[in-house]
Amino acid sequence: MKVLHICSYFSTSPIFKQLFDRQIDHDIDIDVYVPIAHEYPSDRIAASGNYTTMARTHHQNDRLFFHYKHHKIFHHLKKQFNFSEYDLIHAHSLFSNGWLAYRLHKMYGIPYMVAVRSADIETFFKKAKWLWPIGMNILRHAEKVIFISQNSYNETFQKYIPPRMQKTLKAKTEVIANGIDNFWHEHRVDQPHREPHRPLRLIATGKLIKAKRLETLAQNVEQLNQTIPAKLEIVGPNWEDSIEENLKSYPHTTYLGAKNKEELVDLYRQADIFTLLSYPETFGLVYVEAMSQGLPVVYTQNEGFDSFFPDYTVGIGIPRNDTAAFISGIQHILTDYSHISETAIVKSQLFQWDDIVKKYLAIYDTIVN
Repeated sequence: MKVLHICSYFSTSPIFKQLFDRQIDHDIDIDVYVPIAHEYPSDRIAASGNYTTMARTHHQNDRLFFHYKHHKIFHHLKKQFNFSEYDLIHAHSLFSNGWLAYRLHKMYGIPYMVAVRSADIETFFKKAKWLWPIGMNILRHAEKVIFISQNSYNETFQKYIPPRMQKTLKAKTEVIANGIDNFWHEHRVDQPHREPHRPLRLIATGKLIKAKRLETLAQNVEQLNQTIPAKLEIVGPNWEDSIEENLKSYPHTTYLGAKNKEELVDLYRQADIFTLLSYPETFGLVYVEAMSQGLPVVYTQNEGFDSFFPDYTVGIGIPRNDTAAFISGIQHILTDYSHISETAIVKSQLFQWDDIVKKYLAIYDTIVN
C-alpha cells in the first residue's frame, strides 16, 4: 500500500513523526508533503524523515487569500509525485490539507481521508463562513473523517454540519486521539505524588506563542498567591520575544527556556501540578506526558484534552478567562491530590501510539480494499 500524507502541521510539531515512522515499520510505503511559507524560520522546522518533502510554496501573507495560497501549493504539489502509484491520500487538516487532497481526488481518482483540527474550527468555520461550502464538499467526498478529540467532533456537528449531511457524515467519522512518545511510557513513575510542596510548584510546557496563553496563566498564579503560596515554571522554546519579556513582570513565574525530555522528566518530578490554558488546542500531548510523571493537570475547558476524562479524574478543565475557577480548581485538586496523581499515571497509559497506528492501518485497509 502506498499512502501520500499531506501535513502542513508537520512543520511545527514533531508529533506526526510518531505516526509516520510506525507506518514505515508496518511496511506502509509513505510520502509526506509539507508545504510551508517562504518566511518560515528554518530552525523551527519539526519535519524530518527521508519520506518527507518540504516545500516552500507561498508567502506568509498569502494565507489571507485562501484560493490564491492553495492554488500555489497545488501547482507545486502536482509536479512532485507520480500519483498513479498512490492508493490513498491522508490529509491532516480539513480546509488547507483537505482541499489539496480533494483536488487530487478529482484529478486522479485517488480516495482520501481527512482530519478536522482545532485550527479548522477556529480559523475557518468560525471566521470564514464563505469557505463553508468548500469544507462541506471536502467532507462529502472523503472516505473517512477523523477528529482528534470528542470536543472538536461535538462542536463541528452541533454548529457547522447541516442537518442533511449529519447522518451520512457521522457514519464515516471516528474520534482517534494522539499518543505520546514511548519515552514517557518507559519513564513513567511507579508511585503517585503523596504531598504537594509549599509553596505549591506549578509547571507549564509549551512554545512561547499567544495560543499557549502563558501570560494569562502567570496572571492567574499571581492571584492564586493571595490564597495559596505557589510558583510557576514555564518550559519551552521562545518563539515570541515579547512574551518572554512580559513574563518577567510576574514575580511568581520563572521562564526556564527549552529543555530536552530528560531534563523535563526531572522538572516534572519536582513539580506538583501541570497547568496550561491553551486556546485553541486540538489535543494537547503535554498534558498526558505530565500525567505519566504523576502530575494532576489543569487544562482549558471545552478544548481538545477536556473531552477525554471527567473533571477531577486526572485534573480539571478551566474556562479560558476565569481566574476564580482556576483557583478553585487548584484547591479542589489539593483536597484529593494523591488519588488524582495516581489516576493520572494509570490513565496516561491509554495514549499508546502503537495502538493508535493499528487503528489507522485498519482504516486504510477498509478504504483501499
